[in-house]
Amino acid sequence: MPSDLQLPAGLRATAQRRAVVRAVAEAPGSFTVAQLHERARKLEPALGLATTYRTVELLRANGAVHPLLAEGRHAYVRCRPEHHHHLVCTSCGGVEETELCTAPSEADLRRAHGFRPTAHELDIYGTCRSCA
Repeated sequence: MPSDLQLPAGLRATAQRRAVVRAVAEAPGSFTVAQLHERARKLEPALGLATTYRTVELLRANGAVHPLLAEGRHAYVRCRPEHHHHLVCTSCGGVEETELCTAPSEADLRRAHGFRPTAHELDIYGTCRSCA
């Protein structure tokens, strides 16, 4: 299993889960669960679709993958744990991480709305440099 992408601690790393994790690690950009399942079955032919869905959900809950909901296609992208946002190309499906963040500060949100944020996410959809 790639050292930078792990299942949540305490979870048994079965051959099926390891195949899904490896397929995520090798994914070249965004992917659907069906695409991921097809890739992972090449590594572990006995892998069931339900196991793929459950493993993706475990990785999502752990912050290792992030859901992208564009154009009615439920896709995911592999993520690093540090704070970042995503630039998603609607033409080729490529995803680029960016540290640029224009979210209002915690102080501004408290002052204007009495709101105390704990986290935020931002995905920007458009056309990448290669597709433009």
